[in-house]
Amino acid sequence: MTSLNIKSFLRAQEQTPEQLDLLTRAQQLNQINQTMTTIGAIPKSLSGHYKLGPLSNGTLILLAGNASVATKLKHLTPSILSKIRQSGWKITAIKIKLQKPENINPKDTESNHAANHRPYANTNTLSQTGFENLSHLAQTLPDSELKRSIQTLLKKCHKTSDHN
Repeated sequence: MTSLNIKSFLRAQEQTPEQLDLLTRAQQLNQINQTMTTIGAIPKSLSGHYKLGPLSNGTLILLAGNASVATKLKHLTPSILSKIRQSGWKITAIKIKLQKPENINPKDTESNHAANHRPYANTNTLSQTGFENLSHLAQTLPDSELKRSIQTLLKKCHKTSDHN
């Protein structure tokens, strides 16, 4: 029964040019996604960490889940493009964009930003081994910005552990 309702809904959507265009684009992206999966255009280790974005004027957008994935995809772009073209798609370019995190309401972020934004609040914890290793490193470094930064970090971590 549900599939009949969906089919009726899709037929109704095909009645307007705007909806038909949107449906056609969605089907095209689905086909591209299936092709990319079938031909192994992108390594399986990256599946689930990117999404297909819009296809416009021959340019396909890939939305990366984080900066690391975006970097990997950028390195793979020539190979991905070549494989897609060999499959018959007339895609001339691929652009990689960083995807915005989902399920975040921008209004919530703005209103809670000032109240909740305390850089490194309650995060100055360091294991004893980490503390000792950083202390040793700071002792062996020549006087420099790095040495002063490590010493400052160690002081903050030490004070935090005293209060816990």
